[in-house]
Amino acid sequence: MPKKYKTLSPFGEWLVQLADEQNATISGLARKAGLTPGTLRYLVIEPNRRPSLETCLRLSAISGRDVEELLALAGQTEAHAINPYHPDRIRVMRVFDRLPTEGRTALLRVANAFADLYRPMMEGEE
Repeated sequence: MPKKYKTLSPFGEWLVQLADEQNATISGLARKAGLTPGTLRYLVIEPNRRPSLETCLRLSAISGRDVEELLALAGQTEAHAINPYHPDRIRVMRVFDRLPTEGRTALLRVANAFADLYRPMMEGEE
């Protein structure tokens, strides 16, 4: 591990190791994952920062590690009112990320149609 990283979270340590394994810099790893370089740099230099689900999904795609494993490594195990880590949500995001632009546009149209259909019911819950 490079000496410039003194205090790392388990997730930050994993990121540095992944970059080393792939003969990449943290910025290069971010670009490979489709993330901005700052996204991963902050996760390394700020040990209390936690990655988003999308960041974990993208890192899962380039590392071969399960999203759930990365979330656990990042300490993302507590329950939320809306579970952003629900397996169905993760599957939808994976499908979306694999689609070409036209497919993503179509999927968003379908999602918006469902949202419009259920909006009166959802607004009644507020």
